[in-house]
Amino acid sequence: MTASTLTHGLSTVSTGQQPFYSDEILKMSDCGSWTLTLPSQLKSHQHELESLLNKVFRGRCSDANLALAQQLALNWCMSKCKQTGLSFDDFIR
Repeated sequence: MTASTLTHGLSTVSTGQQPFYSDEILKMSDCGSWTLTLPSQLKSHQHELESLLNKVFRGRCSDANLALAQQLALNWCMSKCKQTGLSFDDFIR
């Protein structure tokens, strides 16, 4: 699933191997849509998170829901790291 197929305006941004802050996983852009940025280690599983966010927040991409969506995305990343044997601490600050 690509970002353009999501109904709530979620877009994706590529990131390098550098660590990033947890609030950078999901941000609200200036135009009001959400921007998803996953570490390269989790990119192959990105469709799973996009699908989950789409189910929970379809049509409700707002400031009020952003904090909840960010926590959901962070929890998903932590869980996916555990499932795949990756160290979450290696890429998150």
